[in-house]
Amino acid sequence: MPRNYYDVLGVPATASAQEIKKAYQKLAKQWHPDVNKAEEAESRFKEVAEAYETLGNERRRGQYDELLKHEQARRAYENGGAASSSGSRSSAGGGTRYEYRTNTSYSDEDLFDMFFGERMNGFDFFGDSAGAFTNSYMGTDTGARTTRATMNITLEQAYRGDQLPIKLGDSNIHVKIPERIQTDRTIRIRGTGSNGIRANEELLITLHILPHAMFRLDGKHLHGTLQIAPWEAVFGTQSQIQLPDLSRVKVKVPEGIQAGQQLRIPGKGMKDDDHGYGDLMLEIEVIVPEILSDRERELYRELSRTNGYRARMKRKS
Repeated sequence: MPRNYYDVLGVPATASAQEIKKAYQKLAKQWHPDVNKAEEAESRFKEVAEAYETLGNERRRGQYDELLKHEQARRAYENGGAASSSGSRSSAGGGTRYEYRTNTSYSDEDLFDMFFGERMNGFDFFGDSAGAFTNSYMGTDTGARTTRATMNITLEQAYRGDQLPIKLGDSNIHVKIPERIQTDRTIRIRGTGSNGIRANEELLITLHILPHAMFRLDGKHLHGTLQIAPWEAVFGTQSQIQLPDLSRVKVKVPEGIQAGQQLRIPGKGMKDDDHGYGDLMLEIEVIVPEILSDRERELYRELSRTNGYRARMKRKS
């Protein structure tokens, strides 16, 4: 049975798009690893993001709902109740053979392509739990079987190039993520028999990087926002920026910088197709402190009296 994303977000299956978004925002804030230091925070945050990525998208939600119905019907049939399914049974060798079919227009392979073909995270590819949801084909010449899937990973995992576990039937293997790989790129793992994958098997895994709290992906480039105080914008400053692999890079903010301008830090983005690296792009946002002391307020008043700048409409260029 696929994971129930409605339960993950704590909303009913009839929840509106706004209710789903509100539940996600609340849980993402609660479980974000930068805020919550509990041991399970990262896994819970990833689970919540995964649920919202499906339920927050109208097309994927519809496919997911269809998959839930399909699984519920299959379970009902296996338990002896064929309320929304049809089946046939026959005797062969003294045993009973069951055949399961849904009343929908989708085959098992269609449902896999629609949903699991786009999302696969820690899925048991070849075990019994995979059932008919394995998207595979037999090569006519070599008999090789290929399984395609998508695995959700965090930006941190992609940036570092982590090794991630995948269960293949009775075997557990580790998939090496290429360091700083871009999102939605596909890696191929060929079976050797000794690496946990049969010699006639291969995996094609598309790696999808989940949304991040600090950075936004744009191809090979990383984008973020650097918040500075008004006096830092006037006089310039230096800041230590923590990258997704927890390393730090020094950023120099020049004096007189304006809100909305960008700073470029070369080579700190994702890997490009020529084996180089994209850049980290930081947009400047000037933040006025919400809490000011009496002395700070007086300084701002003095500035307003001595500086001739006044609010004005910006002319279109």
